[in-house]
Formats: sequence, structure tokens, C-alpha cells
Amino acid sequence: MIKKIILLGTILLPFILYYLSIYLIKKDTNKKFPMIPLSLASLVLLAIVLIFFRFADNDPSDGKYTPPQFKNGEIISPKTQ
Repeated sequence: MIKKIILLGTILLPFILYYLSIYLIKKDTNKKFPMIPLSLASLVLLAIVLIFFRFADNDPSDGKYTPPQFKNGEIISPKTQ
């Protein structure tokens, strides 16, 4: 869940920072919205976060997965070995 929040934050962060800076400076708001630079900044941040998650993930994907099982009236949790 935290990964989804971080990904969403990387997409929205440039836009939020732009709106906050315009609001705090009280600059002329009739100016054209810089959609392309903000979108490019968002894509760069998104790529950085995705690359970070790719190399920081500690999930043992090369192990053998045992699905959950029902034995003797109990559910045995799934395992990766």
C-alpha cells in the first residue's frame, strides 16, 4: 500500500508544488499552465521511483512458492522457499 501512495505522490508532486508556489507568491494566475514541464518532471520522478523499487525489492522471486493449504481443519500460510 505504501508503494502505491509513493507512486501517486511522484506523479502529483510537481503539480502540487506548482500550485503551492503560485498560491504562496500570489503571482498572476491568468498565466498559461505549464503542463509539459510539469508532466516531464512527473515522469522523471516516476521513473526514478520505479527503478528504486525494482532494485530495492527483497522478494525472493527465484524461490519455490507453496500456495496456502487446508490440512486438518487449519489453513497453512503460503510460503516462498
